[in-house]
Amino acid sequence: MQEPIITPPELDDQSQQRVLRSFRVSRIIFPVLLGMAAVGYLFYRQFDPAKFQAIEWTGQAYLWIGAAFILLIIRHLFYTLRLRTLTGFSWRKCIQLIVIWEFSAALTPTSKGGPFVMLFVLTKEKLSAGRTAAAVFYTMICDSGFFVITLPLLLMIYGPPMLYPGMKSYGDVGLASGTFFVTYGLMLSYWTFLVFLLLIRPGYAKVALHWLAQLPFLKKYAPRLNLLGDEFALAASELHRQNWRYHLGVITGTLGAWTSKFIMINCLIIAIVPSTPIDGGTQAFIYARMVAMFIIMAFSPTPGGAGLAEMALVGFISDYVPTGIGLVVALLWRGMAYYGYLLVGSVVVPAWVAEKVYGEK
Repeated sequence: MQEPIITPPELDDQSQQRVLRSFRVSRIIFPVLLGMAAVGYLFYRQFDPAKFQAIEWTGQAYLWIGAAFILLIIRHLFYTLRLRTLTGFSWRKCIQLIVIWEFSAALTPTSKGGPFVMLFVLTKEKLSAGRTAAAVFYTMICDSGFFVITLPLLLMIYGPPMLYPGMKSYGDVGLASGTFFVTYGLMLSYWTFLVFLLLIRPGYAKVALHWLAQLPFLKKYAPRLNLLGDEFALAASELHRQNWRYHLGVITGTLGAWTSKFIMINCLIIAIVPSTPIDGGTQAFIYARMVAMFIIMAFSPTPGGAGLAEMALVGFISDYVPTGIGLVVALLWRGMAYYGYLLVGSVVVPAWVAEKVYGEK
């Protein structure tokens, strides 16, 4: 059955301008400075020249670094698979759009901007209303669902030490563990909210949000609430009419992308500390630790976690990488997975904006 042609909901002018500002190449300066400040702090407080000189830059080390880079590419391809399943765009177009997505994410606090950026980009690509809304919300459900479902399973296996080095019980509420439980609670709440309104009771969302838009003290937010209600209805309709291959493609893309992202760090740890056991148990525990770390970073106040990510990783891997050289692993990881997208995006994004927003060829 052919999908009815409906114009995708448009962001209001203020939201569109906010998205366009997030695409400005000049915004690279701030996160780069934050990253440099964090690296400088870690270098001053923790760097150990003797331990750095002891790193064996052998062929094996470069092999593991190469493996990490390949996993970065695989991660991008899994995200591409998911986007292609959601949109029906070509592989080439989806590879380009994932670069744009990652570039915007690198310049925006991880707690802001994502859905609006995706809605803006897919609307400019002339994707139908149903697919646009489904892509935005299903992505949110799958990404948060990965952590919401995976974390309890991993905690059942590894217990409190998985959350942070030296943690012996869930009562050890330091900064890391306290932030973890708060962040996980927030993530679980909005994931449950999305699943309920999109997959279980889709009719409730539009009615409730349109009703809220009529309340006097929410009048200023009425356009956004009405837009959100329409999007929920469109997304629910699109998701309920898809077959199992659609859902399998989206879920496979999500699992593959996140798994590749975490295993990439495993490879970098082995490259810098070749004595790290490469048995399945040890590597699975490091993987679980990275899942916990990313939950804590889920609502980072800095653009793309700049500064915070570098410092967090050094702490989270301190029981596997000596403190004096943890900075090296952080630099390799962020250099590939963060600054690499800033570099590529600074070329791809301006060309896309010129063509899709301003109509330049």
